[in-house]
Amino acid sequence: MKVLHLITRMNTGGPAVFLDHLTHAIHPSCESVIGYGYCEGNETDYTENHELTANLFKLKFLHRSLNPLDDVRAFIEIRNLIKQEKPKVVNTHTSKAGVLGRIAAKSVSRKIKVVHTFHGHLIYGYFAKYKSIAFTIVEKFLTLFTDVAVAITHETQSTLQKLGIGKRLNWQVIHLGIPLIDEVMPKSDGTKLLWVGRFTDIKDPFYAVEVMKELEKVKPGTYSLTMIGGGELLNSVRDAAKGLRIDFTGWVDAPFTPKRPFDLLLLTSKNEGMGLVILEAANFEKATIAKNVGGINEFVKDRETGFLVNGNPAAMAKVITALSVENLEKVGKQARHLLEVNFSDESMANNYLNLYKTLLKP
Repeated sequence: MKVLHLITRMNTGGPAVFLDHLTHAIHPSCESVIGYGYCEGNETDYTENHELTANLFKLKFLHRSLNPLDDVRAFIEIRNLIKQEKPKVVNTHTSKAGVLGRIAAKSVSRKIKVVHTFHGHLIYGYFAKYKSIAFTIVEKFLTLFTDVAVAITHETQSTLQKLGIGKRLNWQVIHLGIPLIDEVMPKSDGTKLLWVGRFTDIKDPFYAVEVMKELEKVKPGTYSLTMIGGGELLNSVRDAAKGLRIDFTGWVDAPFTPKRPFDLLLLTSKNEGMGLVILEAANFEKATIAKNVGGINEFVKDRETGFLVNGNPAAMAKVITALSVENLEKVGKQARHLLEVNFSDESMANNYLNLYKTLLKP
């Protein structure tokens, strides 16, 4: 069975890592092809530093920014790729590839089964209100070209359906999954914090800086924070962090490794589908403290598999200072157990494989 995945760009981040894990875990039951476009100037291309199992096709005119001429050209490129590869299923990811890919697939043949995976939603925190309204209108129209909609969390599905998106669609919730590892991270004293992500508004890196300021007020010189990633806000965040114990690494190939030990992951996003970094931390028996937004609470159960905060940076800092090493170790182990049971790459791949097979039944 050949499945063509279409994604706007493979910038280093959740959807790209997801596709790497999915296409590797589902092989050889599925022959996977990924069609993708170009990254923005301040982004790194995941495919340049990672060897994927899937066959890769870089589309010359596909990119995130709106450009009517390039978008038409990208649509033609996608149609040609579909005709060339002849997939049984087209699975689209992210907004622009989701629009162009779904219409292109059905324009080639109504027999091609089309799945769109919502890795979150753009209703809150990503764009201005008028753009979110436009997104809603477009998505309602695209149900005509979609056989199945997949959401990575129940919250994502619920939010979209309340807006009238895909009310009559066949929906499935398939949680993210990652490969399980047996590496052990050295124990520490509970004071090393980690933040991983794009330095962009939706990830709210300034919130993490403010948390560190609050921690300094309560326990000066006790906590350190490593911030991994890049993006348009990096220099501004650096400036805001002057005088604090914060280390900026830029993008790194393996942000989670025993060579870079930490005690607690900070997730400060204004909105988040689920957050692969939560799973990456749990793989090393490390807990996450996060703002209670999006679908995060489908993995992070407060004081069971992580810590949830409803409030400002001072509220997060207060929780952190109250945590003992024993608290962190206990919750980290429980997070790892949940990962093994419900969020492995094998479980995710089996769910997608069953979906594809069901779609192709006569």
